[in-house]
Amino acid sequence: CIAILLAELSEYIAHRTAHTIPFVWDLHEFHHSATEMNIFCKDRNTPLESAITTPIIMPINIFSGLLLNEYISRGFLIPTLIYLIYMTLEEIATIGGHCSYPIIYPKPLSHLLMSPACHLIHHSINPKHYDCNMGTTFTIWDKIFGTYLDESHLKEINGFGVLNSEYNKVNPFFSILFLPVLKLIRRIKFKLI
Repeated sequence: CIAILLAELSEYIAHRTAHTIPFVWDLHEFHHSATEMNIFCKDRNTPLESAITTPIIMPINIFSGLLLNEYISRGFLIPTLIYLIYMTLEEIATIGGHCSYPIIYPKPLSHLLMSPACHLIHHSINPKHYDCNMGTTFTIWDKIFGTYLDESHLKEINGFGVLNSEYNKVNPFFSILFLPVLKLIRRIKFKLI
C-alpha cells in the first residue's frame, strides 16, 4: 500500500508541477490544447515534457519499485496482486479520463477513486476547473491539497482545450517537436531581459 500511495503521490507532484511552473506548463499545454477528448489524448505529450518531469518523480518511483521488488522477492503475493490491480485501475482511469463519454463511478467508489469523469473536468476550458483533479487513480492527494472537484461539476463544462493555444495554430508535426523548444527559448529570453 505504501508503494501505491507513493506512486500516486509522484504522479500528483509531476502533474501539479506541470500546471504551476510556467516553463513546464509551456510543454504540458500541448496535452491540454486538445479541443475534443478521445482516448488518443492520453498520449498527447511532448517528449521534452517527459525529459523535464521524469527526474522530479524518479526518486519516489525508484523507492516504490524497490518496495515492490522486496515484496516479490519475499514471496508476498497479496501486495503484488494489489499493485497489479492498482496498475489496472490506473490504466482504466487514464484511458477513460480522456474519452468523450463521462464515466462516473458509483458513490462509494467515487469517494476513493478518481473517476474518468473527474479528469474530463480537469481538461475543461472553464477557468473554475483549471488546476483541479491532478491525481490519476485515487482522490486522496487532490483532497489533501484542495484540488479535487467531484462529478457534480460536469454540467459546468462548456468545452475542452486551452483558449488561443499556440499549439492549435500550427502544423501538428511542428507543434509536437519544435514549438515546445521555441516556447522554452522565448521564456528563457524573457527571463534574461
